[in-house]
Amino acid sequence: RRNGVLQTMMRCLLHDDANLGMSYWGEAITYANHIINRTWSSVIDQTPYFMLYGHKPDISHLRIFGSHAMVNIPKAQRGQKGASIAKRLRFMGIDTTSKCSRFIDSSNRIVLSRSAVFEEDA
Repeated sequence: RRNGVLQTMMRCLLHDDANLGMSYWGEAITYANHIINRTWSSVIDQTPYFMLYGHKPDISHLRIFGSHAMVNIPKAQRGQKGASIAKRLRFMGIDTTSKCSRFIDSSNRIVLSRSAVFEEDA
């Protein structure tokens, strides 16, 4: 049952929200699992996150999958003087090993960043 919920959520993230192809299914299913672990479960009468860590999850970091953001480029990677300090990338979820957001650039490479301004419609 849980796999069915994950698959349905992944399809919605890819097609309905972000209009992305199935090539990003891994990113979508990881983000869907991240959301589900912070969502109330009637079976355990709390969130899975609360069961594991003993406190309520902070969900302020959740963003719309596939939304665009202006991501800060570190000084070391900017190149020549006067180069742009930010790049418009697409949000692909939360990194599992750090507190960074995952973004994808135009060459389909994953970029990790903690500094981004999101372009989400309210």
